[in-house]
Amino acid sequence: MKKIALVMAAAFAAVSAARAATVETMSAELEKAGISVTAGTHQQPPKPGVPHPVNVHPTHPTHPVTPAHPVNPGYNPHPAYPPQPGYPTHPSYPPQQPGQPWNPGYPPVYPPQYPPQYPPQYPPQYPPQAQMQQFRFESSNFVFASDAKRSMENAAEAISRAGYTVLEKRSNFTSYTLVFIAPSFLKVEKYNSGTFVFASEAKRAAEECVAAMEGQGKVVLEANVSGTSFVVSFLSAGHTGYMQTQTYESGTFVFASDARRSMDEAATALQGAGAIILEKRLTGTSYTIVYQAPYRMETQGYASGSFVFSSDAKRSLDEAAAALQRVRGLIILEKRLNGTAYNIVFLSQSRLELQKYVSGSYTFASEAQRAAAETAAAFASQGLIILEKNVNGTQFTITYFHPGYYY
Repeated sequence: MKKIALVMAAAFAAVSAARAATVETMSAELEKAGISVTAGTHQQPPKPGVPHPVNVHPTHPTHPVTPAHPVNPGYNPHPAYPPQPGYPTHPSYPPQQPGQPWNPGYPPVYPPQYPPQYPPQYPPQYPPQAQMQQFRFESSNFVFASDAKRSMENAAEAISRAGYTVLEKRSNFTSYTLVFIAPSFLKVEKYNSGTFVFASEAKRAAEECVAAMEGQGKVVLEANVSGTSFVVSFLSAGHTGYMQTQTYESGTFVFASDARRSMDEAATALQGAGAIILEKRLTGTSYTIVYQAPYRMETQGYASGSFVFSSDAKRSLDEAAAALQRVRGLIILEKRLNGTAYNIVFLSQSRLELQKYVSGSYTFASEAQRAAAETAAAFASQGLIILEKNVNGTQFTITYFHPGYYY
């Protein structure tokens, strides 16, 4: 038995020695070919400068390198979407192409516009939400049925010209009904004038009111002259509530011709400032102006002192009106001469601070006249507006204001 055990041990040793020799021989051959071989159960690092074969996925060692598991070590993010700090990119994710939608499951950190712009604009602009609405308009009673029919046809034509659809136009002898479809932000407004002296004046005023409305692009639904007054109905935009209707009533003039001239000049000045004249009406020696303006302005009046002669008061009035007309945003509503004094009413965005300079007593009136002219010229050289230069005996008074000083 001992002999058998010795023989088997010797045979096992011989086999092991032969196997080790074979491995050493193969290792030597592989190392000559430039390939490092690990021996035993412990893995050895590759030798420096010797390439190491790769046969597994670098990020997923359990996955072999196959077409379904490609290796993408050279991944470069899209230049329009660079990687952000704290958000590492995975090398296996394909790069984002221009115009390609975001990969599902991987939402972007920032919106497509990079870098983000917050806020995009202020205040935000939203498209108008205009909904179409059905309007029903009932006119007032006309004197003649022919006038009502003519007004109805003109209104229907204006509605169609504005791009709205007329559903019904029905004549009711001296009145009419209109049904149409228009944007919901519109609303129907009606203006009832005052009483004129003559029917011809009311007719002319109604025509001027209609012309003013049409000049602003408004749709006139009714123009009805009844006796010495008129009614004008029109469509206006409801969201433009800053258009405010204002009324001005003048004082009493000496002559009706002066009142008419002042009324026409005031209406022209208001129209130049963007106002819509609804009515300008002369009643005896006074007048009334009704207008719509984009903003409410402050009405301010000035009454001068008494002059020695009416001609002096007239000259001072003309000079004051000319100076006020040079002020931007100021509108003269009335300039009225009353014997040896005058009144000026004007509109401004704020109330003006009026100041008055009263001189001492001179020896002669001629010296007071010369001193008043020199003082007024000195004020004007400083950009001040002279409302009154009044020489009374051996004294003079100058009323002025600075056009840029408001309170």
